[in-house]
Amino acid sequence: MVSNLTTNHHLATKMSSTLTLYDFEHGLPGKTISPWVAKARIVLNYKGLKHRTHFFRFLEIEKGSIELGIPANEFERKADGSPKWTIPSLQDPTTKASLSDSLRIIDYLDRTYPETPQMLTPETVAAALAFEAAIRDHVTKHAFKAVGVKAAEAALGDGEKIRFRTFVEGFLGMTLEQWKSDPKNGEEAMKALKEGFDTFEGLIFKKADLVAEARGLKQQGPFIGGEKLTYVDAALGAVFRWMENLFGEDSAEWKQVMEWNNGRWGRLYKNIKPYTVVHE
Repeated sequence: MVSNLTTNHHLATKMSSTLTLYDFEHGLPGKTISPWVAKARIVLNYKGLKHRTHFFRFLEIEKGSIELGIPANEFERKADGSPKWTIPSLQDPTTKASLSDSLRIIDYLDRTYPETPQMLTPETVAAALAFEAAIRDHVTKHAFKAVGVKAAEAALGDGEKIRFRTFVEGFLGMTLEQWKSDPKNGEEAMKALKEGFDTFEGLIFKKADLVAEARGLKQQGPFIGGEKLTYVDAALGAVFRWMENLFGEDSAEWKQVMEWNNGRWGRLYKNIKPYTVVHE
């Protein structure tokens, strides 16, 4: 299940420099909640690349990034069109590279360390991004309603709490207190999340299963495409890690998610989770 952990450890010990992955600190146990950072972290761990995580405070991402010479995210802009600094970002002391955005980081790691397992190829990148878009459309937007209140309440610092509260309340269409006052809100969010997973499974996994069956192939696992973890595993695993952090590993809601669709998500995440470990 995690055979790459040993193999990649040997690769990591050969590296003379440690890469730095930048994240922002949250008040929940483990400090990290960003699924975008989790995606890059899963890839770094699976590749066995020696790295550490540096945490910014949420409101200091731009200031800290500029001070470290990390460029703005070329794929995102602020509402006024000015440059935007985001996490994850990465610095590689071996090549002196500094870059941001999870896709850019993963592509960089593939190209710079070709001896490690490859996540993307020119032939698969468009399909991988379409898969990721399907996650956002059918899973993440529903999950955010289910976990948004906790994300806002557990934020660090008064300024961060205000920023998170404003964003979450805008998404929910009501105050945190109004949302929490009616248990039906949470119940409906979980129902919508279940329906989203059902749709997502039907669009991708069930059809893929039918094709495999027609070709006389059995479920190869442990990852989506078989024996090797790829970008799509990291993208979906990162969303699972985000939900696990916010629901709570022992919560009834998280246990429900892992049991949905005949346990498909639980089996998949069990194989990805070892690669979500944070190195500080």
